[in-house]
Amino acid sequence: MADVYQALAGVTSDARLKRRLALLAETEQRHADAWASLLGPESTKPSNHRPQFAARFLAVLARVAGVGPALALAGAAEGQVVRSYLQQVSSVEDERAREVLRQVLPEELDHQSPDNVKDEPSKTPAEKDAGLVPAEDWHGGGVESIRNVIYGVNDGLTATLGVLAGVGGASIDPRVVLIGGLSAMVASGVSMAGGAYLSSKSQREVFEGQLAREAAEIEIMPDLERAELIRIYRTKGLTPAEAETIVGRITADKQVWLETQAREELGLDASLFENPAREGLVAGISTLIGGAIPVAGFLLGRLLLGAAINGFAALAVTFLLCAVFLFVIGAARSFFTGKNGVRSGLEMLMVGSLVAALTYGIGVLFRV
Repeated sequence: MADVYQALAGVTSDARLKRRLALLAETEQRHADAWASLLGPESTKPSNHRPQFAARFLAVLARVAGVGPALALAGAAEGQVVRSYLQQVSSVEDERAREVLRQVLPEELDHQSPDNVKDEPSKTPAEKDAGLVPAEDWHGGGVESIRNVIYGVNDGLTATLGVLAGVGGASIDPRVVLIGGLSAMVASGVSMAGGAYLSSKSQREVFEGQLAREAAEIEIMPDLERAELIRIYRTKGLTPAEAETIVGRITADKQVWLETQAREELGLDASLFENPAREGLVAGISTLIGGAIPVAGFLLGRLLLGAAINGFAALAVTFLLCAVFLFVIGAARSFFTGKNGVRSGLEMLMVGSLVAALTYGIGVLFRV
């Protein structure tokens, strides 16, 4: 992770983010040194290794797609590390190891130790509020989109594989099988894009409608809304004076007041509502990519085995290629679920295999 953050720091042009990433790299290196010290003299030898594949890959991704997606993947990897540490807290008996865990876990959870803050140039409160000492919002930014990409690829792959297997079971004509696969690929991509767009748009419209109503209530009955906000903070354990002070500062800015009122009273947060066009594009393209895998597998099977070979052999090549991707996609899900990667991969492979077997069987029943 130190390599990852150092590589990303070398890519970004944002001076603030570059400084933040450099601090994170130092923190991760300090964690590595702490574990190396625990493990013994052999592990403390200086390492002159070049940046790992993950660091190089994320650096390239940051150059192509921007730093956000690369940071989202790094955040997913950090989530795995934190989950592992949290499990070890209750299972590790070695006291020295527990001491290292007590040292590194708070920084992994927060990724901003007091020493790091002190080492940064002095900042005014306004600069801190503006984000020069960032919270972890950037750390998980884009994770939802990456999750949608993984599920979109999986949906496209499984649906198109199922159609290819079904049509292949019903017909020996490779052109018919290929047309069925291409149709399924395009239909799945367009359907997913439209569904994601309409779903996100509907959520955003509901949010905007409720936000407009809340804004009107603040204009019409500000005292009542202010009292409601004070009551909410009182239920969280604040004293009347503390709640009055906080609400007084919040209500001094109408926009902050509106956002806070919507979040605290209605549970609405603008950051939870994705851009409909972007979500539709992400869902559609990822589903098309997933659907292209079995189609490419079928074409590859025909190319490798020749046109004289029966369609089942080409379908077998298609399934083998799809099986690899199903396992990889399933394993990738473990970044977000926290489950065992191999188990998730095998689970996804079993589901895809079941879909292919069922549709192929149905196709065989109607073979002409």
